[in-house]
Amino acid sequence: MSDSISRRDAVKRLGAAGVGALVGARLHRLAPPGFRVAGHDAEVLVSTVSDDTVRIIVRPIAPGAPRVADTGALARDPVGRVVGDMRDAALPWRVRAGNLTVDVSDGPRAVRVFDTSGALVQALGLDADSPEVTFSLGTGPILGMGEGGPQFDRRGSKDPMINGQGGYQLATHGTRAPIQWLIGTEGWALFIHQPYGAFDLTGERGVFAPAHGDALPLDVFVVASRDPQTIMREYARITGFVELPPRWALGYQQSHRTLAGREEVMAIARTMREKRLPCDTLIYLGTDFCPAGWNTHNGEFTWHPVNFPDPGPMIEALHAEHFKVVLHVVLEGRTLTGRVGDPCTAPPLPSGRTRDG
Repeated sequence: MSDSISRRDAVKRLGAAGVGALVGARLHRLAPPGFRVAGHDAEVLVSTVSDDTVRIIVRPIAPGAPRVADTGALARDPVGRVVGDMRDAALPWRVRAGNLTVDVSDGPRAVRVFDTSGALVQALGLDADSPEVTFSLGTGPILGMGEGGPQFDRRGSKDPMINGQGGYQLATHGTRAPIQWLIGTEGWALFIHQPYGAFDLTGERGVFAPAHGDALPLDVFVVASRDPQTIMREYARITGFVELPPRWALGYQQSHRTLAGREEVMAIARTMREKRLPCDTLIYLGTDFCPAGWNTHNGEFTWHPVNFPDPGPMIEALHAEHFKVVLHVVLEGRTLTGRVGDPCTAPPLPSGRTRDG
């Protein structure tokens, strides 16, 4: 068979190629623009957690892009049942999730949640380039955000969400233990699972700024309810119910600020038992809290060589007298020394030897 082609066939092929090019160009022009968030082409996944709670995940769609990590903060993984993925949909896009409706639009770029009456519950504002996320504050008080900080209405404050003893009115309000959980008293709650960041509640809309500029993946839970009991039930559904503390944690706990050596450590324990004083727990503070605590410096797992020259046998002796031992460790954010082993899997120590941690 000859490899040559007729003039008629050549014209047909050129015509087909031309039409294909025109159609391809037309399809390209008619395709919806990419949904850009914080510099990435992104998709939105919507999951039903319950009739009152929806989970919204905004994540990059590039190959190898990070997905929502398992941080241990959620009660289980996954939380919720996926009911919609916006990746191949034209905008605006809307999907039903329980009693809520989620609407994704690109002008302005936002994810909105509505209740069954059509009332707006929450509106997450996204930006094509910036990692910041805005959200509705309403006009009522804003509660939540964990322990410490301004009491009780958080509105009008900025919070870097730093865990520790520094910052806002330590003398009267204690340490700060932040949780990215906000409750709007007008009928909504917001839990930002990932990423971690700072909040600015001083404006008409709240602003969430990721700590390291990594906005995606964004994992947000929105709750719609005016009932405080329902709000807290949904939080427990997301993060898990509070564990009942062990019985010994409810007993008397003797704390120590200063220690004069091994003999004093053991003598205090003996005195408690000899005088039949009820005591379940012995607490030893770090050196930064007293001249000679259990470790050599705040933020270390090493043992103080004078107070605990043989920590292994000492702890065993205290356990034999039915004491629990609590060591006060503060993560100071600079350095941590020593090593920690799993007591369930670590091999037993030879007599006279100690294990850091």
